[in-house]
Amino acid sequence: MNLDITNNFEITIEDLDAKVTARTGETLLTALLTQGVPFAYSCESGNCGACKCLLVRGEVEGLAYSEQALLPQERSAGVILACRSRVRSDLSIRRLPPLIRTASRSERE
Repeated sequence: MNLDITNNFEITIEDLDAKVTARTGETLLTALLTQGVPFAYSCESGNCGACKCLLVRGEVEGLAYSEQALLPQERSAGVILACRSRVRSDLSIRRLPPLIRTASRSERE
């Protein structure tokens, strides 16, 4: 896949049947929120896991995050943290239901 570092990228939110644009270097969460997409979030620093979503297609640059917010098995299943994912190509994502976003935290308690 040829990644473009100079242009904007299209983000498709499959469960909303919506599309927005991300600027080069922007996190997925920032792109979604600045364009009015309803998206769960809290800490914006990769510690809480509230912004988990499924990366269906595309490439992101993962920034540092707490393993408590995103378990290795979630990551290997394609789940990402929108606040810690810098958009690197056109993407398709799906928002996760609240129960799935918080399940990993309650499993550790």
